[in-house]
Amino acid sequence: MLAKRIIPCLDVKNGRVVKGVNFLSLRDAGDPVEIAKGYNLSGADELVFLDITATLEARNTVIEMVQRVAEQVFIPFTVGGGIRTVEDIREILSAGADKISLNSAAVANPSLIKEASDRFGSQCIVIAVDVKKRPDGEGKTSGLKESEASGRIPGGADPAFPSGYEVFVSGGTVPTGLDAVEWARKVEFLGAGEILLTSMDKDGTKSGYDNTITRLIADAVPIPVIASGGAGSLEDFYDALTEGGAGAVLAASLFHFGEISIMDLKEYLSGKGVPVRKISPALFRWQQMKKDSLGLVPAVVVEDSSKEVLMLAYMDFEAFELTLETGIMHYHSRSRGKLWKKGETSGHYQHVCSARIDCDMDTLLFFVDQEGAACHTGAHSCFFTDINDM
Repeated sequence: MLAKRIIPCLDVKNGRVVKGVNFLSLRDAGDPVEIAKGYNLSGADELVFLDITATLEARNTVIEMVQRVAEQVFIPFTVGGGIRTVEDIREILSAGADKISLNSAAVANPSLIKEASDRFGSQCIVIAVDVKKRPDGEGKTSGLKESEASGRIPGGADPAFPSGYEVFVSGGTVPTGLDAVEWARKVEFLGAGEILLTSMDKDGTKSGYDNTITRLIADAVPIPVIASGGAGSLEDFYDALTEGGAGAVLAASLFHFGEISIMDLKEYLSGKGVPVRKISPALFRWQQMKKDSLGLVPAVVVEDSSKEVLMLAYMDFEAFELTLETGIMHYHSRSRGKLWKKGETSGHYQHVCSARIDCDMDTLLFFVDQEGAACHTGAHSCFFTDINDM
């Protein structure tokens, strides 16, 4: 069985992450790039960014944000909002996004879905579907053939909406007259690779996902459905993935404000028998450490044979992970702002013998076999100057 995905959603307005209730009453949640960096190291499987203002004037801001996120994040991320043309899609994918999300533009011009899918591949095309339950009764199409469902409307539901749910666009402000399940079938036929399904009735309420419409759509289409809107507890995620049949669950405020951690959620789901992508041992260890304002941890390096202190350097997660994986010391160069493999140019590699961390979980200690000099000056150790000689 495919692993179920955990996806934080970042609603972006004027370059900031915001969150509200029922698409209203927005409050600031932080800088999108900094939040994305945190999620990249939290065990999140993917990220979704939605530009909820989606004005043409904001396009350059969105492209810049995508570029900055792509530099910092190593998990797939989707960008949506204000995308109207194939050229818009090309720009966002070229800036570093892995997928794009269409909503209002897909309803206004369904052929855009096919055109985009043909050009970029269905794996890049996510169709966001915002739905509300109809007030005139709930239909049911689950388990029925399409021809049967169109003529069988239990509970007195409006025949125009056999599922009992209507699609909305323009940030949930404009009803479309489209039935949710029928629209889901159509976008899949046109080439959508995934459906991001948001219950507007549930959005921000923390009362649980709408598993009725999630299951209806999951049963109606062969592509993954991402459940969105209403998560309030660990059980809500489990219910959406099992009762709702979702392939992934998306949430915002619960993650943004630290009410539920992705690591705790994955442990809970795994314990309930739901397959999830495991957090790597390196990532688990890194999550326990205290970092400085740049997200770095200092590493003291000692020669294993002589116990002489050789140097002090800094690690980000990438350097820490590669050090553990390869057994050769890697660091983050603060001056150059990039990964640094010790000995890559000089041949003076440092081979890891063992590693420790201090009681405050904010400083690493590595014992290494040193090839040649540790210091760039050619000295064996960087600590060759007596402080009295300064």
